[in-house]
Amino acid sequence: MAIVLCIEDEAPLREIIVEELEDEGYDVLEAGNGREGLEMILRHHPDIVVSDITMPQMNGHELLLELRQNHPKFAELPFLFLSALADKSQVIEGLELGADDYLTKPIDYDMLLAKVKAGLRQSERVAEKQQRDQVKLFKALTNDASEAEAPLPKMSPRYVALVGASDKGLFDIQRLLEELGHKVSVFTSGSAYLRKVRTDGLKAHLTMLWVQTDDMQGPMIVRTTQNRYGAYVLVIPDTLSENMHNVRPNGVDEVIGLPMSEDELVRKIAQWTRQDLELSATG
Repeated sequence: MAIVLCIEDEAPLREIIVEELEDEGYDVLEAGNGREGLEMILRHHPDIVVSDITMPQMNGHELLLELRQNHPKFAELPFLFLSALADKSQVIEGLELGADDYLTKPIDYDMLLAKVKAGLRQSERVAEKQQRDQVKLFKALTNDASEAEAPLPKMSPRYVALVGASDKGLFDIQRLLEELGHKVSVFTSGSAYLRKVRTDGLKAHLTMLWVQTDDMQGPMIVRTTQNRYGAYVLVIPDTLSENMHNVRPNGVDEVIGLPMSEDELVRKIAQWTRQDLELSATG
């Protein structure tokens, strides 16, 4: 049975939610704030999270942002926010960060159970599609698995930002970049990336934007980004029209299509980060 994590700082309400979910047959974990919830997620890997927004130590929005930015393994974890009727602006902010749905208080428990079931079904569909995409990209990156692995070239470490929907081969590209020695930040939410640029002055040597993130289109992100720094590359998955490969939006240095061979992608990365390649020593 699926594991549901309930994060709610009001203990009496949390107990009722847990009881309703357990009566439905779910295994339920509890947390009293976002910080505890983060620890539970990293330790127990729940299938869906039901979370309040306003909580001490770490609120629901901060928890979701932490997961989406710094724990890409949980980028597709379904999030159902609980919100008071007067907190519409909080709901909108949560949806922009990548929340899947919300439920207003006082809670309609039949609706809660229906939304949990819907979130779990969507998660299963995303997982199946993500597995198909990863197999496809893995084959393209590794070429012939029967061949001995060629050493990856040495590169001077660069800071790379990946911005895109998490079912578009994002994490395979992250793996390759990290194996090349680069520092990588992943954003599945375009608005979260833009907020990081505005508030923290994020400057990446290379920014790879997928056509679609969980909440914005890549070209719109480029247009919205002020004081751009480094190279901007738009990534087109093979599921989209071939014609898109021939269109380069303003502010984009290059448009590439996936899948792409590992050798070609490595050469491209070196070109974008402006460095010469040196083959690693083979021993």
